[in-house]
Amino acid sequence: MMRGFLALLLLCAPVSAYAADAQRGAVVAQVRCLPCHNLYNEWKRVGPGLKNIYGRAPTITGVPFDVWNDAALELWLSGPRRVKANTTMSMPPLAAGDRADIIAYFKSVRGSK
Repeated sequence: MMRGFLALLLLCAPVSAYAADAQRGAVVAQVRCLPCHNLYNEWKRVGPGLKNIYGRAPTITGVPFDVWNDAALELWLSGPRRVKANTTMSMPPLAAGDRADIIAYFKSVRGSK
């Protein structure tokens, strides 16, 4: 009886209960962001450097947020052109788990030297 209840509970668990993984996010960021962005400093490559991006003000104009936080990064990573139509950033879609992992990675290295 208890096993059946636990199985039903697991099947009904919300998909949004994904626990973001910063270590996986580091790998995903290297694969998906590194071709155009510098991950380890703020120097511009094709796009702006991403070191300490979490909690930092955007360096691009025309975005509807004042700071890169969870909500802003989620919105941007889910579709940059939906946020700023004339952005030069183009990228294939990122899965929700990949976005969460990248954000967790950016949070984990926040303030690093």
